[in-house]
Amino acid sequence: MGESGYAISLEERRRLLEANVAAARVFRQELLRATSSWPVEYLKSSGAEEVLSAGSAWNIGYAPSARRGLVDHLLVEGFAYGTLVKAGLVTWSDEGQAIDRHQNQLMLLARDHRLSPVGFIGIGRDLQARSISPVTVLHRSSNVLVGVEEQLDLLGGGAVPVIVDEPVDAIAISRVSRQMGGQWAGIPVCSAGLSTAQARILRRFSASDRVIVALSGNDAERNQKAGYVLDLAFFFDRVRAVGLPASPAVLTREESGLEHLHDLLSSSRPLMTFRTTGSGFVSSRPTDPDPPVAAPGL
Repeated sequence: MGESGYAISLEERRRLLEANVAAARVFRQELLRATSSWPVEYLKSSGAEEVLSAGSAWNIGYAPSARRGLVDHLLVEGFAYGTLVKAGLVTWSDEGQAIDRHQNQLMLLARDHRLSPVGFIGIGRDLQARSISPVTVLHRSSNVLVGVEEQLDLLGGGAVPVIVDEPVDAIAISRVSRQMGGQWAGIPVCSAGLSTAQARILRRFSASDRVIVALSGNDAERNQKAGYVLDLAFFFDRVRAVGLPASPAVLTREESGLEHLHDLLSSSRPLMTFRTTGSGFVSSRPTDPDPPVAAPGL
């Protein structure tokens, strides 16, 4: 049964996933051979130039502006029009021609609870990350995540997931983690908020029973993030938060930024101890007491 409720065969599912993998490979090649374009400049200015290396765990790609670049490539690889349409990779022009659905965007694979590649997150010229794949037999935006597969080693080793807004923020946290003991794994929700299904996916692949919500942005944005506690508390024993003066991507570009972000994440507190003020969320307790030790025999 697909995400949309329609039954599909195992063979059809396999072929749709293969189409997404093939598309991601094409997008990755496009980004790696780009030299001076807005996606490259954006990644460099955000401190995420590491993804421009072929060996990066973050296989971000770029869908160019060509109307049929991906369509023609995948047809040559043997994919049928019907498969590309069902995978959400193709749309139709006003003239009835099959064209690439995704154009002039940075592309990240979105994965489901099996870590199957079922759709894409895009970053356009407005530099906002959002789900750009339509609802398909495999894909529903509230049931996928980015960043888990890229950091499986960290999450499996006990790294604490840190919920952030943008992929470049998640990459910044991942970089801090890999340079300073592997304590964190950045997980971007891409401007859409966090669903119960996404919290479940994250817990499934996390060895830690702790999760941190990074509170940054304006009051409305911080209020939205504080609401994640309800879904996260179903799956994580300790839901914590940390107030950030700027986004992780911005912080890591400052002098001693990696160390500063590491120290901030190390000072996280239970999310429920933060309260709303006119300046956003602040801690309502001067200290963060540890949970009481169980009495003998309990």
